[in-house]
Amino acid sequence: MNKTLATLAAAGLALTATVAQAENVNVTYSDLNLSTVAGQKELSQRIDRVAREVCGYGAARTGTRLPDRAARECYEMAKAQAGEQVAARVDEQAMGG
Repeated sequence: MNKTLATLAAAGLALTATVAQAENVNVTYSDLNLSTVAGQKELSQRIDRVAREVCGYGAARTGTRLPDRAARECYEMAKAQAGEQVAARVDEQAMGG
Protein backbone atom coordinates (compact mmCIF):
# COMPACT_ATOMS: atom_id res chain seq x y z
CA MET A 1 0.00 0.00 0.00
CA ASN A 2 2.20 2.84 -1.28
CA LYS A 3 0.66 6.31 -1.02
CA THR A 4 2.26 9.66 -1.76
CA LEU A 5 1.45 13.34 -1.85
CA ALA A 6 1.04 14.90 -5.27
CA THR A 7 2.31 18.28 -6.38
CA LEU A 8 0.68 21.57 -5.53
CA ALA A 9 -2.41 22.08 -7.67
CA ALA A 10 -3.69 25.51 -8.67
CA ALA A 11 -6.99 25.01 -6.83
CA GLY A 12 -5.42 23.51 -3.72
CA LEU A 13 -3.03 20.95 -2.33
CA ALA A 14 -3.60 17.62 -3.99
CA LEU A 15 -3.12 14.43 -2.00
CA THR A 16 -2.66 11.35 -4.14
CA ALA A 17 -3.01 7.86 -2.78
CA THR A 18 -1.74 5.03 -4.94
CA VAL A 19 -3.05 1.58 -4.18
CA ALA A 20 -4.26 -0.13 -7.32
CA GLN A 21 -5.56 3.10 -8.78
CA ALA A 22 -4.57 6.70 -7.98
CA GLU A 23 -6.97 8.79 -5.96
CA ASN A 24 -6.61 12.59 -6.07
CA VAL A 25 -7.97 14.70 -3.27
CA ASN A 26 -7.69 18.49 -3.26
CA VAL A 27 -7.29 20.46 -0.08
CA THR A 28 -8.61 23.92 -0.84
CA TYR A 29 -7.16 26.97 0.81
CA SER A 30 -8.28 29.85 -1.42
CA ASP A 31 -10.48 31.08 1.46
CA LEU A 32 -7.51 31.23 3.85
CA ASN A 33 -4.96 33.96 4.45
CA LEU A 34 -1.74 31.97 4.70
CA SER A 35 0.17 35.02 5.94
CA THR A 36 -1.59 34.62 9.30
CA VAL A 37 -1.02 31.97 11.94
CA ALA A 38 -4.76 31.25 12.01
CA GLY A 39 -4.85 30.63 8.25
CA GLN A 40 -1.83 28.34 8.40
CA LYS A 41 -3.28 26.43 11.36
CA GLU A 42 -6.60 25.89 9.55
CA LEU A 43 -4.79 24.62 6.44
CA SER A 44 -2.72 22.26 8.59
CA GLN A 45 -5.92 20.86 10.15
CA ARG A 46 -7.49 20.38 6.72
CA ILE A 47 -4.40 18.56 5.46
CA ASP A 48 -4.38 16.37 8.56
CA ARG A 49 -8.03 15.35 8.07
CA VAL A 50 -7.56 14.58 4.37
CA ALA A 51 -4.27 12.70 4.92
CA ARG A 52 -5.94 10.53 7.57
CA GLU A 53 -8.87 9.81 5.27
CA VAL A 54 -6.83 9.12 2.13
CA CYS A 55 -4.30 6.96 3.97
CA GLY A 56 -6.82 5.16 6.15
CA TYR A 57 -4.92 6.25 9.24
CA GLY A 58 -6.99 5.77 12.37
CA ALA A 59 -9.49 3.49 10.64
CA ALA A 60 -10.83 0.67 12.77
CA ARG A 61 -9.12 -2.65 12.13
CA THR A 62 -10.33 -6.06 13.18
CA GLY A 63 -8.28 -7.74 15.89
CA THR A 64 -6.10 -4.80 16.93
CA ARG A 65 -6.21 -1.24 18.12
CA LEU A 66 -2.84 -0.47 16.58
CA PRO A 67 -2.83 1.58 13.38
CA ASP A 68 -1.79 -0.14 10.18
CA ARG A 69 1.94 0.42 9.57
CA ALA A 70 1.46 1.28 5.90
CA ALA A 71 -1.32 3.71 6.78
CA ARG A 72 0.89 5.39 9.37
CA GLU A 73 3.78 5.67 6.92
CA CYS A 74 1.46 7.06 4.26
CA TYR A 75 0.05 9.62 6.71
CA GLU A 76 3.49 10.72 7.90
CA MET A 77 4.80 11.03 4.32
CA ALA A 78 1.74 12.94 3.17
CA LYS A 79 1.98 15.36 6.10
CA ALA A 80 5.71 15.93 5.54
CA GLN A 81 5.35 16.54 1.82
CA ALA A 82 2.30 18.75 2.36
CA GLY A 83 4.28 20.74 4.91
CA GLU A 84 6.93 21.44 2.27
CA GLN A 85 4.26 22.55 -0.19
CA VAL A 86 2.58 24.78 2.40
CA ALA A 87 5.90 26.41 3.29
CA ALA A 88 6.54 27.15 -0.38
CA ARG A 89 3.03 28.58 -0.79
CA VAL A 90 3.37 30.74 2.35
CA ASP A 91 6.70 32.09 1.07
CA GLU A 92 5.12 32.80 -2.30
CA GLN A 93 2.24 34.72 -0.71
CA ALA A 94 4.65 36.64 1.53
CA MET A 95 6.47 37.81 -1.61
CA GLY A 96 3.22 39.03 -3.11
CA GLY A 97 2.63 36.05 -5.40
